[in-house]
Amino acid sequence: MLIPKHIAIRDEAYLNTVRGLPCLICGKPGEAHHVNHAEARGVSLKVGDNWVVPLCHPCHMTLHHYGNESVWWALEGVDPIDWASKNWRKYNDA
Repeated sequence: MLIPKHIAIRDEAYLNTVRGLPCLICGKPGEAHHVNHAEARGVSLKVGDNWVVPLCHPCHMTLHHYGNESVWWALEGVDPIDWASKNWRKYNDA
């Protein structure tokens, strides 16, 4: 039995709507950060573009240097999966 291949969503127009939004941590203009624990993915593959959130460059680098993304978000008190899910729905409803 074959396991269906997961196709990650790619949407440059959506990424452009997220870039420049306020960083979820500090409020400065953000970059598009892919939330790695939002869905299953292959080695060296990003999750779909539907799972991006705005993070300014310093906060983005802090997250990557921290290492454990799930723990970092929990310590910051932010649910990036909830934010990404709501923003993706809003984008598609427009």
